[in-house]
Amino acid sequence: MLPYLLGLAFLFSSSISYSHPVIYKDGTMIASQNMQMFSDNQINYSFHQKWATGLNLWRFNRDNGETAQFGLVRLNHLLKRWNSDDSQANIYLSTGAGVAESNFEHKGTKAGFLGGAEADWETRTLFTSLKFYQFSAPKLVDVSISQARIGFSPYEAEFDKLQTWVMLQAMYMPQVEKNVVVTPLLRFFYNNVLWEIGSSLRSEWFLNFMVHI
Repeated sequence: MLPYLLGLAFLFSSSISYSHPVIYKDGTMIASQNMQMFSDNQINYSFHQKWATGLNLWRFNRDNGETAQFGLVRLNHLLKRWNSDDSQANIYLSTGAGVAESNFEHKGTKAGFLGGAEADWETRTLFTSLKFYQFSAPKLVDVSISQARIGFSPYEAEFDKLQTWVMLQAMYMPQVEKNVVVTPLLRFFYNNVLWEIGSSLRSEWFLNFMVHI
């Protein structure tokens, strides 16, 4: 009986914190997020309840065909977590180092670096988050990303049922796109799989997929 109850508690906590950069100890997260102006593919392993490391490939696409890519070894840290009976809040820090290739203002290949932070607050039916990432290859290219999300779930699903969220995302990458890109999207997760689909107000598709193993 005790293992069953612990399993229920674990699945509940997983459902409320599913898309975070650090998950449960010894858990592996594989994710791919794609939009016309960028793609983010990564695999992370949480070797501690507050630390995860992995590989991350970002690609940025300008409308004129110019691209920049960062291939990074990444380290994520859960800086602080607040738990209550029906909500959770988190702050995460991320850093990374690797190789950058770009033909934005300058063309070439250099060492590339990542620094960033994320914060979120969520319940079983409400979600808010803020993210900021800075990608830099000195004397080659710099790209910053600011993202905000707000969302709600129209119902509380049982731990073994499909969970659905309605979200609104705003993203700003001034070195790639001068305007803030607003994207309504739907989030679904079931067991260990999460996927998101949407379209920006400029009719640009958005697709995100994530699995925990």
